[in-house]
Amino acid sequence: MAQKYYVVWAGRERGIFTDWGCCKAQVDGFAGARYKSYPTRAEAEDAFRDGPGPATTARRARPAGSKSTRQGPRTFTAAEVAEHPAQVKIFADGGCEPNPGRAGSGVAVYREGQVAELWYGLYNARGTNNTAELNALHQALLMAGQEVERQATVAIFCDSSYAIQCITQWASGWQKKGWQKPGGDIKNLDLIQPAFALYTRLRASVPVLHVKGHAGIEGNELADRMSIHGIDTREPGFTRYDPEADLAAVLALRKG
Repeated sequence: MAQKYYVVWAGRERGIFTDWGCCKAQVDGFAGARYKSYPTRAEAEDAFRDGPGPATTARRARPAGSKSTRQGPRTFTAAEVAEHPAQVKIFADGGCEPNPGRAGSGVAVYREGQVAELWYGLYNARGTNNTAELNALHQALLMAGQEVERQATVAIFCDSSYAIQCITQWASGWQKKGWQKPGGDIKNLDLIQPAFALYTRLRASVPVLHVKGHAGIEGNELADRMSIHGIDTREPGFTRYDPEADLAAVLALRKG
């Protein structure tokens, strides 16, 4: 029988196991267990680092007629964001009013726990919330690449499960299938492909993590204000906000 590698994201003990018995001991009877087998160690290591995909759930039989649940990336709390060890934390957000309609993107950059840069723009009169989020994540990845070149440790935080999953989970499968998927075209492919190319280069060193929007995470709130400021100013480029601006005044700007 071919060797399998078992990734356990949620269980009594997390990690990569080389036999089913050890894996089962971690997940059997464990509420919310998340695990999956892979044919090679390299694939297992990639999967463990990136987190579980939307359809990766415990292999427990479901009652007849029940529906499977699609789960997105794990959501990091405000405390977990604050405790994350990255030297540079980049928050990305997009907004659209209405949806579809006028769209803008925003980014907030923290270095060593302090707000360092705020960015806004990429206005699109015919955008969607998803295109705005993808644009913001693309900009965050560009900035992350620059920080990595300076030998900094970096993490990206985004409140769009869609944007995160497009880049970190789904795009690799779409690429293997010639950027096709069953049932129709891939929406926003023109935005997904360049962002995925960046992520592919950075994935070993830059995690892209999910946070809940408007949940008391300052960086997310600032990125949100920047996305709406991009809409209000109709800024077509991606522009740095006044570095001398008062933080309270920025947070008092219109929110999305």
